Amino acid sequence: MTIKIYVPLHISGIWIPHYASNHIETGSRGVGLTVTSYLIAEETSKCSIILNNKEVLVNQSQETCRDLGVNIGVRGNSYFNLGSGFGLSAALLISHSLIAYNTINKPLLRALQHAHILEVKYRTGLGDVIAEYMGGFVVRVKPGAPGIGVAYKLPVKSRVDLVLVELNIRESTSQMLSRMSRELLIEGEKLLERVLEIQDLKAFFESSRLFTSKLFDYSEVREILKGLRGIIDYYLKKSALVLWVEREFIDEVLSKLRARGLKAYYSTISLIGVHIVDSIKSPKKN
Repeated sequence: MTIKIYVPLHISGIWIPHYASNHIETGSRGVGLTVTSYLIAEETSKCSIILNNKEVLVNQSQETCRDLGVNIGVRGNSYFNLGSGFGLSAALLISHSLIAYNTINKPLLRALQHAHILEVKYRTGLGDVIAEYMGGFVVRVKPGAPGIGVAYKLPVKSRVDLVLVELNIRESTSQMLSRMSRELLIEGEKLLERVLEIQDLKAFFESSRLFTSKLFDYSEVREILKGLRGIIDYYLKKSALVLWVEREFIDEVLSKLRARGLKAYYSTISLIGVHIVDSIKSPKKN
């Protein structure tokens, strides 16, 4: 039976790193959006992780196959590129781990923990695995992998129309984390508390923009927004620009952005987290 893994991509707006003595408890507190621009991955017969016809995360895939004694891989497709801020490395590692653990009939929660450990070990992310596992407008209140960390969804009152844009900005997660000052972490704690107190998307977007503007250059974003109608709010994570757009202006915004040569796609908040199709197993909730 063919297995397909659907993983909602995650664009964090606020993140406060926490480094423990082990990988499984290391992670971040914060808040972000998981979106319906899913990574869709299928099982392959060779130990590898393929994204958009290119092999990626080679060391991670080899470690998974070696540790589990399997020769199995995944092939996935996404609108976006690895390292752009959409949580793609986590989505790919989740997919590969789930298929590998499913093959040897091991608990799938362990697969999610394995994916988180690889994210931390190879410094590609801290909180994306647990966020993508949960889905939704998701808050991470205790760092760590699924089953160790704690995350929950904030309710969203109505459908949220998003345009996701990938800018040509490249910086590794480890480089970005190294630029985070003590002052920014203190500011991040305050902004996270504000989002948790108000619990609405407007506070999230405003707080995320304030936080990320201390890390990323918004000058290109301001140029992009000129002449665009219907923009409710926005924030930037590395190359990932998230635009909250009034529904009647979605087509216009997409058309104008694409006319400028930008990669822009419609999305909305995912109501669900990681899920498996055509399989009798599914990830176990803690």
